[in-house]
Amino acid sequence: MNPRIHLLALGTFTVGTEGYVIAGVLPSVAHDLHSSVSVCGQLVTVFALVYALAGPPLIGLFHRVPPKRLLTGAALFFALANALAAIAPDLTVLAVARVLAALGAALFAAPAAATAAALCTPEELPRAISVTAGGNAVALTLGAPIGTVIGSALGWRASFWFVTLLAVLTAVAVRTGLPEVPPGGNAAAGRLGLLRRAPVRWGLATTFGLFLAAYGVYTYLDPVVHRATGLGSNGVAALMIVFGAGGLLAGRTASRLIARRGVAAVLRGALTLIAGLLAVLAALTVTDTPLISTAVVFPLVFAFGAAWWSGGIGQQTRLAGLAPDQRAQALGLHFSAQFLGVALGGGLGGLALSGVGPAAVPVVGGAVALLGLLSIRRVTPGPDTTAGAAAPAAAGQDTGPGPGQGTSVATGAV
Repeated sequence: MNPRIHLLALGTFTVGTEGYVIAGVLPSVAHDLHSSVSVCGQLVTVFALVYALAGPPLIGLFHRVPPKRLLTGAALFFALANALAAIAPDLTVLAVARVLAALGAALFAAPAAATAAALCTPEELPRAISVTAGGNAVALTLGAPIGTVIGSALGWRASFWFVTLLAVLTAVAVRTGLPEVPPGGNAAAGRLGLLRRAPVRWGLATTFGLFLAAYGVYTYLDPVVHRATGLGSNGVAALMIVFGAGGLLAGRTASRLIARRGVAAVLRGALTLIAGLLAVLAALTVTDTPLISTAVVFPLVFAFGAAWWSGGIGQQTRLAGLAPDQRAQALGLHFSAQFLGVALGGGLGGLALSGVGPAAVPVVGGAVALLGLLSIRRVTPGPDTTAGAAAPAAAGQDTGPGPGQGTSVATGAV
């Protein structure tokens, strides 16, 4: 595999760090800007909603720009947006900075995945996409906890300066190390065509439900864990490391599980496990046993990270398999559904926190995960999804209603 693909992983690490670190500094932001944690949590909603809705048309607008130039510009724009967040005098300016950061992130993430595909052979595609997505897992394990510790020691503004530095380094690395790749064509028509396919729509519904359930809890991990265990910001930073470690483990094993059990079984298992873990977390918030809760919450969060990440890998594998000749468009729609789930997850979790209390946050997340099980349908291509697909589905995969065979999506972690 082309080693320069790792430069793209640096970019996904930077974007992921910015997206995750805010969960660890929300209480500090709320205190400094004279607001509540639930209101400041909507900064996550703003970022994700802008990414989900503006990303696809924005990428279409710049589809003729060479990827190397586009990725460099997107990283620099992302750096400027985070610098603005670091100096924001009030919540309004910080929200504007989050909007700009979302635009920069959207302009980087999907073109980065497409560039990774262009730099590898078809046989290397799953591994190449796994490497670029791996930057996000490292962001969970290292970037977000480091940023949270920096924010705890130097103030939340320092966390945004940290991301600004990472974005500048990404721009320099891409500009100096990435080869020139021809720009792709406008994929708007392809996306509309994919949305007409029922299996793709079911897949996007699963993505939305998975991230709605998980991110609604992750955004408010600090107040939920504090209520259950009494841990402060440093404890939450440690939990983020544990959470990311679970994701890294899942990244190494999920593709093998998909190959052995099928993508439908992995997705059902991930959503069921998330629901069960969140039920336990809710129980911990209403008991007055901080020592026991602390001992339980670390392995619980590790398993939560592994389940969430396994579901995400399963979803990318599923959608890439449903459109083998339109992977970039299908994964672009996956990212939009993902961030729409993140956006509404932040809002839903905030409503649960402010309306009922910390215990309600994991309860709502678990209920959404259970509902998401209803969308695990037609995970392999049928006659209406791809022309000429003839390979039978992998053993154990659920093709859902309707006859027909399709290209297997158990192709590895993408």
